Amino acid sequence: MNNTIPFHSATHAPQITVDVNILTMLKQAASCLTEAAGKDVYLAAIGPDMELTIIMEEDAPSVLPCFDEDDALISVKGAPLFISYNPAQVLKLAGKRYLTGPVIFCRTDGHSTIVSLTVEDIYRFQTYLESHSTTLMADGQKLTCICID
Repeated sequence: MNNTIPFHSATHAPQITVDVNILTMLKQAASCLTEAAGKDVYLAAIGPDMELTIIMEEDAPSVLPCFDEDDALISVKGAPLFISYNPAQVLKLAGKRYLTGPVIFCRTDGHSTIVSLTVEDIYRFQTYLESHSTTLMADGQKLTCICID
C-alpha cells in the first residue's frame, strides 16, 4: 500500500521560498522599526548599486541628494506610500519611462508629513519592485531599472 501523497506543485516552490525569505527579513526588521518608530523616521532605499535597505531620514540625501526638495514622487496604489526619485535619472525608451538611479521609499501621514515605514510597507514596496523592475540592455551592458509607466 502506498501511503505517500504526490505533490506536483514544484512550480510554486520558488515563490514560497522567496516569500519565506522576505517574511524572515521583515520579522527581523520589525523589531528595529517598532522600537525606534517613535524616535526616528525610517525609510527604505534602493539603487543600481544597492539592495533594498532601511535608512534613517537624515541619511536619505546621501542616497538621493534631491530627496524632499523636489516633488518628483510616484504614488503606490492603495496606501499613503511614495517613491521619491531624481527626474534627471529617468530614461525614456519606446514610449515608457524608467528610473535608472536610486530611489527612496517613504510613507506620509494624512498631512504630507513623512513618517516611518511599517513592515507591511516594506513588503508592499518589495512587491512593487518585483512587478516593475526590468533589465535593459545597451551596448552589452545591463541596466536594472524601475518602469514607471
